[in-house]
Amino acid sequence: MRTDTLLWLFLIPFYLLNYSANIFPAYGYFLGHQCSMLLHLKNNLIFNPAVSKKLILWNQSEDCCQWPGVTCNEGRVIALDLSEESISEGLVNSSILFNLQYLQSLNLAFNNLSSVIPSELYKLSDLRYLNLSNAGFEGQIPHEISQLRRLVTLDLSSSFSSSHRLILEKPNLQMLLLPNVTNITELYLDGVAISAKGQQWCRALSSLHKLRVLSMSSCNLSGPIDSSFAKLQSLTVLNLSHNNMSSTVPESFAKLSKLVQLQLRSCGLNGSFPKDIFQIPTLRILDISDNKGLRGSLPNFRSHGSLYDMNLSNTNFSGMLPGEISNLKLLSRIDLSSCQFNGTLPSSISELSQLVYIDLSYNNFIGSLPSFNMSKNLTYLSLYHNHLAGVLSPNHFEVHKNLVSIDLGFNLFRGKLPSSLLKLPCLRELKVPFNQFNGSLDEFVIASPLLEMLNLGNNNFHGTIPVSIFNTTTLRLIQLNANKLNGTIQLDKIRKLGNLTYLGLSNNNLSVDINYRDVHDPSNYPNLKFLMLSSCKLRGMPSFLRNQSTLLHLDLADNEIEGSIPHWIWQNEYLTHLNLSKNFLTSFEGSFWNLSSNLFLLDLSFNQLQGSFPFIPTLVNCLDYSNNRFNSVIPVDIGNRLPFLSLLSFSNNSFQGQIPESFCNASSLDLLDLSHNNFVGTIPKCFATMSNLRVLNFGANKLRGYIPDSMPTSCILKLLDLNDNLLEGTIPKSLAHCQNLQVLNLRKNSLTDRFPCFLSNISTLRIMDLGLNKLHGSIRCPRSSGDWKMLHMVNLASNDFNGAIPGELLNSWKAMMRDDANGVPESGHLFIDLSDHGDPKNFEELLSNVDKYLLVRIAKLITNVSLSILDQLSTEFFNSVDISRLQNSITITNKGRQMELVRIQKIFKYLDMSSNNFEGPIPNELMQLKALNALNLSNNALSGHIPSSIGNLKNLESLDLSENYFDGLIPTELASLSFLAYLNLSFNHLVGEIPKGTQIQSFDADSFEGNEELCGVPLIHSCSNDEGTTPETLNAHSHTESAIDWNILSAELGCIFGFGIFILPLIFSRRWKLWYSEHVDEMLHRIIPQLEFVYEHSGGNRYKTLRWKN
Repeated sequence: MRTDTLLWLFLIPFYLLNYSANIFPAYGYFLGHQCSMLLHLKNNLIFNPAVSKKLILWNQSEDCCQWPGVTCNEGRVIALDLSEESISEGLVNSSILFNLQYLQSLNLAFNNLSSVIPSELYKLSDLRYLNLSNAGFEGQIPHEISQLRRLVTLDLSSSFSSSHRLILEKPNLQMLLLPNVTNITELYLDGVAISAKGQQWCRALSSLHKLRVLSMSSCNLSGPIDSSFAKLQSLTVLNLSHNNMSSTVPESFAKLSKLVQLQLRSCGLNGSFPKDIFQIPTLRILDISDNKGLRGSLPNFRSHGSLYDMNLSNTNFSGMLPGEISNLKLLSRIDLSSCQFNGTLPSSISELSQLVYIDLSYNNFIGSLPSFNMSKNLTYLSLYHNHLAGVLSPNHFEVHKNLVSIDLGFNLFRGKLPSSLLKLPCLRELKVPFNQFNGSLDEFVIASPLLEMLNLGNNNFHGTIPVSIFNTTTLRLIQLNANKLNGTIQLDKIRKLGNLTYLGLSNNNLSVDINYRDVHDPSNYPNLKFLMLSSCKLRGMPSFLRNQSTLLHLDLADNEIEGSIPHWIWQNEYLTHLNLSKNFLTSFEGSFWNLSSNLFLLDLSFNQLQGSFPFIPTLVNCLDYSNNRFNSVIPVDIGNRLPFLSLLSFSNNSFQGQIPESFCNASSLDLLDLSHNNFVGTIPKCFATMSNLRVLNFGANKLRGYIPDSMPTSCILKLLDLNDNLLEGTIPKSLAHCQNLQVLNLRKNSLTDRFPCFLSNISTLRIMDLGLNKLHGSIRCPRSSGDWKMLHMVNLASNDFNGAIPGELLNSWKAMMRDDANGVPESGHLFIDLSDHGDPKNFEELLSNVDKYLLVRIAKLITNVSLSILDQLSTEFFNSVDISRLQNSITITNKGRQMELVRIQKIFKYLDMSSNNFEGPIPNELMQLKALNALNLSNNALSGHIPSSIGNLKNLESLDLSENYFDGLIPTELASLSFLAYLNLSFNHLVGEIPKGTQIQSFDADSFEGNEELCGVPLIHSCSNDEGTTPETLNAHSHTESAIDWNILSAELGCIFGFGIFILPLIFSRRWKLWYSEHVDEMLHRIIPQLEFVYEHSGGNRYKTLRWKN
């Protein structure tokens, strides 16, 4: 036995030598063969050697297993990474690649192959990892991939902006994955066009029980999200962003207990978001932003939560921030912007020591600002557009040494700006516009060495602009608009600021001196992109602007600039926004022939420009030439030249001729204002069919004919103003299609219709002015079911309406009933929004509705402008210039005077039914219009007592009941109307004593004249006794008067009979009538010297008529 063992020990070395002799040649053969194939592959690939970091280094002199991008095992190439090698024009000889049969990993990501995925992929049967992301592949994904049974990771994703897109239709997702590819743990299909419905794609994925990572953003997936998704219990990452799910979020998502990352951004989600998802213990990243239909609230977070990044921005989440938010100890980034959160910010939020990024902008937070004193790593803080208030202590931000950007704009902060803010070493952006900060800027010392943006606009800062601002050479933006700054500033101080691109000094009490010390060298100014110097007492155009060839935005409005607009200003190809309004400009310099311009906004209003039709830039979007002296005819083809025009105002000029029908070809037109000119003719019928038009104002012209009655069912008109013309006919019935109408002004025409009950279904209507027409009939609307719940100004004066004032109509005017003493009153002026999207939150949103052609032009012009500055511009654009909103004016009769309301307060409630034929008593419903500020029922046939309930109208400032048939006493309740500044009860049948000891007696006697039996102060006629006339004595007096004295009556009847004998021949005899008229007129002419004879023509005859002298 021992001998056998020794023999074996002797033979083993020889056996191993022999085995090695056979193995190593095979190893070398395999390896050499595969290296040869790789070199062959390299030679067949087209790539950029200057970019390549792998292929360029492959050569024969080195073992291929040492080549970059190549991994070997036991002489076999098992992994090939050719990502980011700038390979183009496809895999020319793909068979070489697919002969590497031992490959387990293939990465061709980030190339530009521009071809379909080769179907030979199935030959690589050992593949476990396949990454073709952003490789430039396009077209249908081959079904052969489904034969790669060992695949664990599959990445076919591409960026949404890529020009190459893969399609997964035939095969579809289910055919690709089932039944073979079930071992997959990571699946990336972002950007692949799948176009599958919820049940289909959800159930196909639910069978992949080992799946840990699923990313399918921008795949054209639709909903709803199926509950079968809950089967994927191994999921740690789920990204379904940028699909159109139109779905709720299943409650079952909360059962995905291993979930670390959940991204459902911009999916069209709706309904309520399950609170339990926030409580998944492993969840670190949650992004459900940009789902406006998704509502929810934050839970009371449990201790030891893992959330690191939470983004709920641009959703409909609401409620308060829970104090338990402090349990999220790992929270580093929180974005709750553009939601509906409210209440105060909990002080416990300051305990989040890991916070780096906080964005709570565009919410409804109130109260004070927490200190965030434990968040020492904070770099970004935005509380923009809330209702936060209070005074910030000087040391409020002292601990935030890493703070880079802070935005407190659009809040109610007051007091001095914390001095610590200007000393933060890393601060680059300081934005606090639209607050109530005050204090002198003289005290400002900017010590932040990196400061780039300083926005203190729209506050109450005063004093002079500190020198330290002009010594901070890193500044790119200085925004000091709309403060109370004073003094004179030398504009050439900005020469030191070589990085400055944005300067705003508008609307202060500054005098900007444009006389430069070095007039011979205006070129060494910074290259400005935005310059705002409105209301700066400029006496001329700054000459250095001639050399500002990249200027985008120029605002020199409300200055003292005279003379001509220089020709060079139109030659700046970058200039997109020009505002020269409210100056003394009289003409255009030079010729506009063959002049191209990129102007999108041009405002030359309120100048003295005159002459022929002005220059109109081809790309203009907003054009305002109002309040000048232009007096020409508008070219008939004007609408054909304005493909992008949205807002056009030519009002308050002297334009003549007819309104060109070509305006209807300007398909982007939202606002057209041609009011207060000398236009004649009829309104072109096509205007009624313009579906994009929101504001149409042709008021105060000489237009005739009928109002076109063909409004489309898609009408979005918000304001129609045709007042003070010569229009006739009826009010268009198709106006009922305009369900967004807020202002209807047809005042001072010759319309002969009845009351427009058909408009009662327009619940948005706020102002209806039908005064000074020939409208007739009752204003009762028996078949109307709608509510004019927003209506707060109604003018029916000077028509032929009759009958009783219907109480049911008054009951539908809900806005006039609103008692602001018991609620929050509407505040601010009435604006007509010209956009459905409200104020833009950033520059991207500002351009969201701009024509694609214009977007391309804008993109070229703003290439070198930072996004943060552009975002700042979007705010200024809408809140300072405010071209997105129209403030309408209207003429009313108030407090006995005719006046024009240039700005209409939403709180102002007005009702004028004067100069009609209304009769009967004042309805009780009228006394429920508690919000009324002005009521005029004068010159009608109303009767009865003035109701004592008139004391309900607590907000009444003007009351006119004159020239009616009211009787009885003046109710003492009138004395409770403490705001009443105008009262007219004249020419009625009121009796008794004017109430004593009240403000009623402070009105002039004119307010009570024409009431024969009215007595007391302020009338000269005093009452018969000190006690005054009581209701009892009044009734007794009335009874005595009602008794018939037949003796007196007999005498009266005799007089009447005798007078009738004399007058009847005058009535029925033509000869007697002519004799009487001629001789009586002659007698009156001799007695009254103020009368004179004038001659008139009628029916071909000439008549002599008596008139008062002028």
